[in-house]
Amino acid sequence: MLLVLAVKVLVLGGCMLPIAFGVLGTGILFAGYNLAVSRNPEENENLFNSTLMGFALMETFIFLSFVVGYVIYAM
Repeated sequence: MLLVLAVKVLVLGGCMLPIAFGVLGTGILFAGYNLAVSRNPEENENLFNSTLMGFALMETFIFLSFVVGYVIYAM
């Protein structure tokens, strides 16, 4: 039983990796947005929409990681 608990804790630790990389990706995404807007201000609206779609995709994987971690820990 102790081995099962140890594996569950390790899996939860592994589920935190997408969160860490999601935060890193969000920073890179919005840094790229700022750079693109500074170079081409006329395309501000299109760039912002594309940036938000990328952000939503990253957040989907982060929330999915929370769900997987909870399901594995609850079993």
